Amino acid sequence: MRAARLHAAGDLRVENVPSPGEPGLGWVRLRVTAAGICGSDLHNFRTGQWISRAPSVAGHEFAGEVTAVGAGVSQLACGDRVVADSRFWCGECPACRAGLHNVCARLGFVGEVCDGGFAEETELPARLLLRHDPALDPAIAAMAEPLAVALHAVRRLSAPAGVQVLIAGCGPIGGLAALLLS
Repeated sequence: MRAARLHAAGDLRVENVPSPGEPGLGWVRLRVTAAGICGSDLHNFRTGQWISRAPSVAGHEFAGEVTAVGAGVSQLACGDRVVADSRFWCGECPACRAGLHNVCARLGFVGEVCDGGFAEETELPARLLLRHDPALDPAIAAMAEPLAVALHAVRRLSAPAGVQVLIAGCGPIGGLAALLLS
């Protein structure tokens, strides 16, 4: 299969690599249907700041279709359309057991600590995947993660309806925040 793999800062290569095998306990294999390029992907390409292993398949904003499920996976089935949580949390530390995945003791990010969505196929723990309506365009579904970031910011703002809000920076997340506030 083809995959965009980051070897070092400034060294991204589209390569032929083996497809993922059968998923292990709690893991799911996906056919990637759409992927977005995030500002953090560009930053990591330029600086290498978050390269924790190389080469690695980048990409944490993507949608896919489940093609195989490992043992112990009951919430997903082959054919399900999914998006991924960009955070790779362990599920075992005290924070994770309390549902505070954002402060996991071993927190990492998809595309850095494990292969991401810039490939024809990938595999992830089922706990990181959310089903979406199969009628949803995969390119729209791939925007779930930046939309979640924008939605979180808008909710934290608690701006009354009709009040003017300054959004400094209008990349995808700023644009989505403006859309949510309109």
